[in-house]
Amino acid sequence: MSKKERHLFPGSNTSQGFYPFFQYIMPTDEARRIFYIKGGPGTGKSSLMYKIAKVFLDKGYFVEFFHCSSDNESLDAIKIRELNIALIDGTAPHMNDPDIPGAVDEILNLGVCLNEKELTKHKDTIAEISSEIKYTFSRAFTYINSARMIHDDWSYHNKKALDIVALNSLSEKLKNEIIKKSIGGLGKERHFFATAFTPNGIISYINTLYENDDNIYILKGGPGTGKTTILNYIKNEVLRNGYSIEVFHDPLIPSRVEHIIIPNLNTVLLTSNEISNGKFNGIEIDMNNLLNQKYLDSVESKIEEDKNTFYKLLNIGLGSLSNFKNVHDKLEYFYVQNMDFKEVDNMAEQIINRLLDYEKEIL
Repeated sequence: MSKKERHLFPGSNTSQGFYPFFQYIMPTDEARRIFYIKGGPGTGKSSLMYKIAKVFLDKGYFVEFFHCSSDNESLDAIKIRELNIALIDGTAPHMNDPDIPGAVDEILNLGVCLNEKELTKHKDTIAEISSEIKYTFSRAFTYINSARMIHDDWSYHNKKALDIVALNSLSEKLKNEIIKKSIGGLGKERHFFATAFTPNGIISYINTLYENDDNIYILKGGPGTGKTTILNYIKNEVLRNGYSIEVFHDPLIPSRVEHIIIPNLNTVLLTSNEISNGKFNGIEIDMNNLLNQKYLDSVESKIEEDKNTFYKLLNIGLGSLSNFKNVHDKLEYFYVQNMDFKEVDNMAEQIINRLLDYEKEIL
């Protein structure tokens, strides 16, 4: 039976700071309605989205859950596919606002449920905690970016050992296996993260994103072994031949592609790499077979040093992210204590009733 939900990240903590792809959740030219939810930490944004999602999951709709990379148990957005409806967190660090106010999208302000008078009494403490949160993220990004620079050196050695002719030949072979014919036009693309750096470590939802009976190719290999080159080539050829595609980016280097899914070709290309070390069932392609082993043997000590340093720096960065949750809980406490959650529940019911009205339009 086809799954009725999938889980992914619309943004991630990366070597470049927080990197968002929120514009792909629900493009305004496809949307029936988009709600941008405003409100401070602990004001019930995520709970409201979970509540609404459950109503429509129970009715048999397909729901996409977009998780927060700062707390993967919380949500940044949901999309109800058949209704073309999305609810999206519009607060920092992803300051999302309506593009076509009123006609397509609108703001849902949970801040009106706050007791601002009581909250103001704690403004100095709240400001102090907010400053600590900023430092926590800054330290995490510093170490993740340092890890990325060491990663570049590790990647350099593999790139130098890579047989480009063999790589191009493999790319062409895969393209011919995957794309049997052109359907005309230019395909659409969506960009997200399946894997993210979170306070709970490296979290991946890739196994929720495709069906088990897909044509699955797994590219195995370290940095610089040509995986991204193949994925970018296949992506461009798929789009050129009229097929739509989902592109999932690497949380270390967001310009780097980690996985691609081609729904209309029933095909998935996954990577098992130095970040996620994913275990998948499918056709395995070992990219290390394209490398000049003699050269790699000559720089083995340098590569080993790069590996050890990379993981050491990355783990320090992830450790700093893990501290964020404790600090953020302190901040949430003040908002939770001064929030009228009964009114939030009333707002949720009003939104649900509006969405049920949209449902009548498509029946």
